[in-house]
Amino acid sequence: MKRNPRALRLFAVMLFIGLVASIGIAPAAIDLSTGIRYAMPTGTIDDCGTKAQAALGKYLQNVSEASPGSHEYIGTGPLGATSAQALTSSGTIHCYPPVGGGNGYEVTFTCTAETPNNPYTAKELCLDLLHNIIGQPETALPTPTPEPTGCTTANLIGTWQSDKDNTVLKMTPDGSLTDGDGVSGNWILYNGTATITYYGNHTMKLSPDGKHLSGDGYSFTRKC
Repeated sequence: MKRNPRALRLFAVMLFIGLVASIGIAPAAIDLSTGIRYAMPTGTIDDCGTKAQAALGKYLQNVSEASPGSHEYIGTGPLGATSAQALTSSGTIHCYPPVGGGNGYEVTFTCTAETPNNPYTAKELCLDLLHNIIGQPETALPTPTPEPTGCTTANLIGTWQSDKDNTVLKMTPDGSLTDGDGVSGNWILYNGTATITYYGNHTMKLSPDGKHLSGDGYSFTRKC
């Protein structure tokens, strides 16, 4: 059954937005690339599906068919990410018979990328997916910079000691935190402002040297 291309694009975008929301990354824009269509003069729909899954698997994770027999394949990021605030992207490849009949198949591509944290654009991702399927040279996508360590303003990873009592918080790259009693929460950092979920939600400021976190009645110093 032929599916509405506009509906497919909307599905891909909504899937990506849901992914972004589910991992709780900081507010960001979504870069969208759609409209790439390529006609293959030979081959079958199954051939297209095999190539589509291989292409998505090279650049993304969680590759699957949207529904059995739909010939619409989806991959989502993050790509090798270890942090809830790391890059996120998605790609959708749809295979279907040529419009008007004939041999071969047609294939369309829709990609999304969260910006500005993502080091490549949605268009760059889609072009590499296309080139992978049709056997043309691919352009290596930029890779994310390594997760910084120590006292940095880029994240809250590390061990934090309360300046007021014996509370110690350990914050990890996946955006979670735990204290010495096993109480857990999470953290988000955006432009120097931290949202800490720990016995409620707290808005705190990170110092310019990345070592002190304070606000809403709390004050912590990072061990680094």
